[in-house]
Amino acid sequence: MIQPPVPSRKKCSEIRASRRTVVGGGIGFATLAANLPSAQARNSRPIRRIRGVIYLLLEGGLSQFEAWDPKPEAPSEIRGPFGTIQSTNPDLIVGELMPRLARQAHLYTVVRSVRNPGAGNHDHALHRLLTGHSHPGIQPPADVLSNPIPSQGSVVAHELSASTPRGLPPFCVIPNRTQLGMTRRLMGAGYLGSGWEAFESGPVPARSTEPYQVPAGLGLGPGMTLQRVTERRRLLEEFDRLRRVVDRRAADFTDNQRRAFELVVGERGRAALDLNGVPAGTREAYGDSVMGQGALLARRLVEAGVPYVLVNLGNCANLWDTHANNFERLKSELMPPMDRAVSTLLTDLHDRGLLDEVLVVTLSEFGRTPQINKDAGRDHWTDAFSIMLAGGGIKRGYLLGSTTRGGEEPAERPVDITEVLATIYHLLGISPDLNLIDPQGRPMPILPPAVPIRELL
Repeated sequence: MIQPPVPSRKKCSEIRASRRTVVGGGIGFATLAANLPSAQARNSRPIRRIRGVIYLLLEGGLSQFEAWDPKPEAPSEIRGPFGTIQSTNPDLIVGELMPRLARQAHLYTVVRSVRNPGAGNHDHALHRLLTGHSHPGIQPPADVLSNPIPSQGSVVAHELSASTPRGLPPFCVIPNRTQLGMTRRLMGAGYLGSGWEAFESGPVPARSTEPYQVPAGLGLGPGMTLQRVTERRRLLEEFDRLRRVVDRRAADFTDNQRRAFELVVGERGRAALDLNGVPAGTREAYGDSVMGQGALLARRLVEAGVPYVLVNLGNCANLWDTHANNFERLKSELMPPMDRAVSTLLTDLHDRGLLDEVLVVTLSEFGRTPQINKDAGRDHWTDAFSIMLAGGGIKRGYLLGSTTRGGEEPAERPVDITEVLATIYHLLGISPDLNLIDPQGRPMPILPPAVPIRELL
């Protein structure tokens, strides 16, 4: 049982990006090696404070009024039908649908005054959430599969791959890289090149007793043996040895090929991804849901050494977009598995001594409207919503910011979503001011001007 306590820059990094088409074949690692950027030759950087990040994305937009910012004194058309719970943080009340997280409020911080301005549709809001950059030209049903801006996960992969343990990818997504019912892909590597795309876990079981299928790419192709693959790799290295001396891009390609080879033939990645060997009691604790089993898989990956894991708790189907029947859906379908999954993740990390080393971020691209609509739902609201952050050495049991009586806008300390991403970069030892170089030789900031949320550090 966790006892609640008494409450209380600039560097450029040159890369050579590739536009090679990702192709399969061989032993299954060609798709991971088909790129040219290098993560070597780093100059001095900020101090890395944490092991990794678990980014829990509630795609579609969690209603802050039923979660972190209820308004019990507001009129019923704003307040809604649910009651509230006093949490273990005396400054924080939460919605009644989060009893487990209410008991753990001494472990995390809530920011009630987050804004994602100008991003009223999912495409633009998710783009800003995942990359930090505005892209107002994105409108449904625009094809954004070729989005040129790298997501934060891909930037982290590019910057931290050299320090990621061998046999592990530096950026993982659960279950895959797509959004909005698998019609968009806003968390790509963009101009960085295909080598910095996320590794996909594939479908996650919906029940704790169901088996998990480890991704097929983590293994040798038909008819291949480890000896044959090793001999081919040695021969390839001999062919490439002279070319690497005169062509740095060849050396960069070889670096990525090596990382891919280690992932495919090694045991570390396969072991971290394999839920089937997890004790039944642990899997059951996370719950019979994709949310729960996805959160467990994220914990295993970051514990193994993956620095950035994104879990789509909308299951790539925009589940939290509750324009209609908001209250029934939250009560019966969405909030119970989320409450169990996130609370168990925090307890698990705490019990393993990892909570100070791992930052857990739970957020949506925006919140929901103060006014309940005619369909008993809430619509998109970018002006003020709430997020939760835990671990990573940030303050615990803390409440930052507030909103007006009806929740229309921040009353104290507005926080732009770019400040959240800047905080993540800062804790990972990556300067939010970092510039990367695109294929045309232009310096590209990883974020617009933004600073970490100092009140949390």
